[in-house]
Amino acid sequence: MNDKFDQLHKIIVKLMRKFKVPGLAIDILHNDEIVYEKGFGARNLEENKPMTSDTLIGIGSISKSFTALLILKLREKGLLELEDSVSKHLEIEPFLSNPDITLAHLLSHSSGIPSVDAQWLPIAITYGDYQRIYPMSSEDDYLYHISETKNEIFFKPGEKFFYNNDMFSLLGMIVEKLTRKSFSEVLSEDILTPLEMSRATVKREDLEKDPEKNYITGYIHKGTEEKLQFEKPKLPFSKYLQAPGGIYTSMHEMLNYARCLLHKGVFKDKQIIKSESLDLLWTPQIKSPYGYGKDPKYCLGWVQEKDFLGHTIYHHGGGLGVSTSFFGLIPEKNIAVSVAENDDSGISGLIGTCALMLMLGEDPEKISERLKILDIYEKIAGKYKSSLGLYNLEVTFKAFSIHIKVESDDGVFNFPLIIKDFDNLTFSLFSTVPSSLQEVKFYQNSTTGKVEYVTYDRYLYHKS
Repeated sequence: MNDKFDQLHKIIVKLMRKFKVPGLAIDILHNDEIVYEKGFGARNLEENKPMTSDTLIGIGSISKSFTALLILKLREKGLLELEDSVSKHLEIEPFLSNPDITLAHLLSHSSGIPSVDAQWLPIAITYGDYQRIYPMSSEDDYLYHISETKNEIFFKPGEKFFYNNDMFSLLGMIVEKLTRKSFSEVLSEDILTPLEMSRATVKREDLEKDPEKNYITGYIHKGTEEKLQFEKPKLPFSKYLQAPGGIYTSMHEMLNYARCLLHKGVFKDKQIIKSESLDLLWTPQIKSPYGYGKDPKYCLGWVQEKDFLGHTIYHHGGGLGVSTSFFGLIPEKNIAVSVAENDDSGISGLIGTCALMLMLGEDPEKISERLKILDIYEKIAGKYKSSLGLYNLEVTFKAFSIHIKVESDDGVFNFPLIIKDFDNLTFSLFSTVPSSLQEVKFYQNSTTGKVEYVTYDRYLYHKS
């Protein structure tokens, strides 16, 4: 095996073991060739069915890029303009009172409308979460819920980034209104069928009738690290989920989508979308907090970053609770990566970016801060006792953040740790109030390299 793919294999297995990931699939495209394609682990643990590159997995919010493409295709047909007021197509609040909110604002999460998760309730019920109950069983319910954001708009369009799934649900309604077809039909006719993504779907009945029966069981982590438990609810489907996050497809099929995008809208000599429309899709609209570099920008259903190892990357992630995913492109290098897993751990983005680093000739284990943080955590994780066994200290890990729970004569405190020096294992405590007692330093045995003790304030804690 190519050295870089051997290294990628090891990284994937290491992360899956660390985060207890049941199954994961990845495909990499370079210059139109599939250079790496593999499934890891199980798509169904109980029946021990293997995950493969052909396993259908919910790609979550990567679906937004498909919805954005459909909107641009409607623009090509003269049915709408990105500058159209939303109220032109949906005569509802809050858009009637805010006619300056345009379709482009919905596509870029820059409408100024905060999220109220109208589309999420049917999914929450699928997962057995009844904590928030509100009317959401008809389109009238849905639109009324959205209309009540009329009094929650405190920012001008284009001024504030509010990631908002419901705005993409509304874009799906606009697609249906202008075409007089269901969103599922338009998606299939305009994108999935032309791209030969024949098994991709937004409908439960299609998934369950898949001739290969090759689709995931989804898992949600519960319990503790010492006693892990999984919940495996029904896979989520909802009319309002389709446009913002409802597509199920395989990583293999996603490469057909990648080929089209990397060839400026052409797939097998057929123009799926005009190159100028693709340019619009990838034009930055607003700063975004979602990314891997210093200055991510949200476009129309895509995130753009210009500082990815000297190259421009377009990407999006997705999460449905029972699956998480990543899709990334580097057009100037003709590289695409698609990754997804059947759980909620969310390592797909890390694996996807590691794959891109390797494709660019870089070593992710040397430059990926997330991988370095994991390595550091492995060194310092565990329980410690202060001198004479008076106080406890524990180092844990959550959401790619190292946390410390420390006892002293002042009491018991929990803090996230901020790395000051990777090599010397020196950290500071994240605290609202600055303090000179914030340094935490771990000390390694000069021979074995194993951490033996840690100092904080006036105390020294020995590793148990």
